[in-house]
Amino acid sequence: MKFLRNITGFRFAISPLAKKSLSRRENLVNIIRHANTTTPFYKGKYDSFLEGEKNLSDEEFFYAFSHLPIVEKQDLRSSNEQFKSDHLNDKVDLLENGAVPTFGKFLKHFIIKKDFFTTISTGGSSGVPTFRWLDYPDANIFAQSFLHSFKLNGWKQGESFVVYYPLKSYFTGAYAQNAKPLNRYFGFTMVPFEDITKESVEELLKTLRDTKATLLVIFPCVLQRIAEIMHQENIEPFAKLPYINVSGEFFMDCSKKFIQTLFPDSDIQCTYGAVEFGEIAHQNAMSSVDYDAFDYYVFLEQGPQNSMLVTAYHQKSFPLIRYRIEDMGQVVNHENGTQSITSLEGKNSDYLIGADDYIYFASFFNNFVNELNKALNNPIIHFMLRHGQDDQGTYLQLNFVLEKSEKEDKIKEATLESLGGIFSNFDRIDVQFPDHFQHDYTRKFKIIGEGDGQNEVVGGYYQRKAS
Repeated sequence: MKFLRNITGFRFAISPLAKKSLSRRENLVNIIRHANTTTPFYKGKYDSFLEGEKNLSDEEFFYAFSHLPIVEKQDLRSSNEQFKSDHLNDKVDLLENGAVPTFGKFLKHFIIKKDFFTTISTGGSSGVPTFRWLDYPDANIFAQSFLHSFKLNGWKQGESFVVYYPLKSYFTGAYAQNAKPLNRYFGFTMVPFEDITKESVEELLKTLRDTKATLLVIFPCVLQRIAEIMHQENIEPFAKLPYINVSGEFFMDCSKKFIQTLFPDSDIQCTYGAVEFGEIAHQNAMSSVDYDAFDYYVFLEQGPQNSMLVTAYHQKSFPLIRYRIEDMGQVVNHENGTQSITSLEGKNSDYLIGADDYIYFASFFNNFVNELNKALNNPIIHFMLRHGQDDQGTYLQLNFVLEKSEKEDKIKEATLESLGGIFSNFDRIDVQFPDHFQHDYTRKFKIIGEGDGQNEVVGGYYQRKAS
């Protein structure tokens, strides 16, 4: 069946992207011209740019490009359908009447006729997401970007892989209902969950064994909770799973080290992306904060307030040009034409301001926990910080999950001694030691969060309703 998947399945459903040796400038001009003529939001906006670009040197071209308008997520919310390219007209709505498609409809229009359009929801930091629209070519680009990240992780085309995502996100329910044919032809098995329990963990591990999967695709906080349950319930470490691919959240070093004890044979690597684009970068070497960009798919720029701007070269049903991703990272342009992202932190709004007026992001606390673990023989397996205000004033709540509890006093003492002065602008600092973090897995897990930190919806969770 692996041979069949290689010969028919993947190639039948996911057409490889045509490789073109176009320069970065040529790719940008092509997508700008397409958007300028086919997409209501952009129509006519780039007339003067396109008329004059032929006479510009490369340096002048990129300078002019860097002064084109920036697109914000609010633009997608307020003018969503204006970003739909005209060539989506007259295609079949895969989510007609707001319903998830049956497998028959999915097979007919998504795989055979390839004549559909559909939507997936982005995450919403306010709890209210927006949508991006896809047709077959754009959906194919999404799929190819994920497969590319899996291959960088070590996975090979034709091998089985398992995706463990919250129920309803990214059509997980529909995929799970058709698990056997999807695995038979594409090597893909969706295992959805509503809560992570001993039973759901055992079901996941059984699925990994039964499908002979070489790759698990999962969110970091979900993988952390699985490892905690395996440890607490004395479930044997899961050996012989070569690859684990995580994305979507800041990945603490202490978490990865603990998880590795329960998945000893797994190469755990991080991919970075967004619902608006698919995957756009993969971790560099062993670093979980430095990434190599997928230069064939996107062009990156440094944006305002430590954000990043992304332009997708090939996504034409819903083109996004200089779209601002509100994640903190530094874009690096290399002499050989490639790009990378360094110091990728997550949301540029997830930080604390100390008494010294400096801004402290997740990496600061990651390094702090690393130092504590180094001094105390690695008792900390997870960390989360919450801040806010109640009737007693402003508070800072530092939560440590420990593998064993005997180091609580030393951790509390060291934490207050090290951080008390830096964050003396808070009325109180609480150090707590929960067994694990209660979390709504339809929300993104944040290392630094205001209040309960659960307002940002996981992408793909909301389905578009009928007009």
